[in-house]
Amino acid sequence: MIYGLDDDIKGKSLWVYVLQHLAFIVAGITIMPIAAGAQLGLSQAETAEMLQRSFFVLGIMSFLQVKFGHKYPILDGPAGLWTGMFLISASMAVEAGRPLAVLRAELELSIMAAGVVLMLIVSLGLLKWILKLFTPLVNGVIITTMVLQMSITFVRGVVGLDAEGRVTGSSPLICLITIAVILFVTVYMRGFVQSIATLIGVIVGWLFAAVLGIWVVPSAPENIFSLPALLPWGTPILNPGVMASCVIGEILLMSMTLTSVNSMSGAVKETADEKTLGRSLLLQGLGTVLSGIFPIVPPMPYISSTGVVLMTGVASRKPFMIAVILIAVFGLLTPISVSIASMPPLVAYSTTIVIFALIFGQGLREFKKCELDNRESYVVGISMIIGIGTMFLPSTALSALPQSIRLLLSNGLVVGTVLSMILEKTLAIKPREKQS
Repeated sequence: MIYGLDDDIKGKSLWVYVLQHLAFIVAGITIMPIAAGAQLGLSQAETAEMLQRSFFVLGIMSFLQVKFGHKYPILDGPAGLWTGMFLISASMAVEAGRPLAVLRAELELSIMAAGVVLMLIVSLGLLKWILKLFTPLVNGVIITTMVLQMSITFVRGVVGLDAEGRVTGSSPLICLITIAVILFVTVYMRGFVQSIATLIGVIVGWLFAAVLGIWVVPSAPENIFSLPALLPWGTPILNPGVMASCVIGEILLMSMTLTSVNSMSGAVKETADEKTLGRSLLLQGLGTVLSGIFPIVPPMPYISSTGVVLMTGVASRKPFMIAVILIAVFGLLTPISVSIASMPPLVAYSTTIVIFALIFGQGLREFKKCELDNRESYVVGISMIIGIGTMFLPSTALSALPQSIRLLLSNGLVVGTVLSMILEKTLAIKPREKQS
């Protein structure tokens, strides 16, 4: 490392590293809220407000984590798992003829409940028992099934289906250009340019969308400064099915959070003990509660932050802390949020495909930690076959069941995850020929 965690950086170098963090953080925070906002039926103005709240909440939570939580320069960004749950819930609501406005109010309360449950798990000392459920096989099933379930929404978004379900002429071209630029920069560039490949791809895709007349220039906001609104999606509504899905999702996210923290601790030659992990998860629960009060995609520590530190050799907390404070300030400046939120959704979807390709690879690496013999193949295969198969059931298949149960059983990610946990425990004894 050029600079360690506690090293003090001064002068021009400090602000260069702050700018580098800002580029990474803006790219990391921006994509998923825009994709989620489009699927939840939010207008461009409402999406801008959601992005503004995201900057504010995630900037504050990232600062709290590096100061009091895990104490590493890790971005608390919108969680891919939560984005997937937003997209899946919205899709199911549309198929069932339920207003998206009602779903949004249900999500507010459900997200807050999920955060409270996570904080209780840590506070009651249940963390070590929960962690036993998250073996590499289970983690692999969770991650890969999540990506596959979301792929349907991504493809629909990038091809730009019109009102009659037809592919528009220019949308696939913009998708290919955006993805190609990101891959080119990632593979062939080095240093700082490589670290902002996602941002470069977004800019190029956005420019092409403007040239082709897809991007609409946003109107100037009335206010330059504004505080994030409390419960802007309306009075919270209780839906047991949505709440159960959110609580399960937050518990499943624990494994990804622990992976991110352990990854960064290894990069800086430290070991994250149980107290460090507990503080991190406790603050993550707080961040999830705030994500329901100021409805946004709830956070998780980004494992990609480790890549930034390893690539630059700069682990110092100081430039990171300055950068996340600036991000929180962006959440109070309306013109910045409105400008960023005007990004064409198909550009956001295209960029998200590249991001989730890396997440898919992370799932495959979990499987590599195990020796995939017959027992392991049963756990992974049965869980994923049934989980993914559940995604393609017609909306009427479970119509006879109560809504709360139907929402859970219609979610292939939940079905696959629960099955993998059950099979991992019930098939715990290896076949005799394996033991010999």
